[in-house]
Amino acid sequence: MTRRLAPRLGCERGDALIEGLLALGLVLLVVCFAGQAIAYVHARNIAEAAAQDGASAAASGGPQTGISRAEQILTAAGGAGSHLHATATTDAGEITITVQGAPPKLFSLPLLLPNIHARASLPVEQYAANEQAITP
Repeated sequence: MTRRLAPRLGCERGDALIEGLLALGLVLLVVCFAGQAIAYVHARNIAEAAAQDGASAAASGGPQTGISRAEQILTAAGGAGSHLHATATTDAGEITITVQGAPPKLFSLPLLLPNIHARASLPVEQYAANEQAITP
């Protein structure tokens, strides 16, 4: 039995190198997809934080204040928030800040990533006629 295996095992020269290169390519592909997924989730978290903080500012200061605050957070985030933009809508005593835009791309490949869309709503703070808002 070992006499038949010896010539067969002797002719497999270079197989380990080819298998190693295929495995390395697969590992690099997985690392690239994981990096893109991390960048997408990070940008989505930034959008959610900007929408929530913008809604909080807009509830007491008005829609433009909320948009400004959300844009400040997106600007501070750097490249992850560079393609995201904030808008505000008011409806029946409630203000909504929406942050949306394209996700960051680590590679210039046409990937099918969904756009980032985050929304936060709060009721508008209303004060009685004889009260004034306390600003920090």
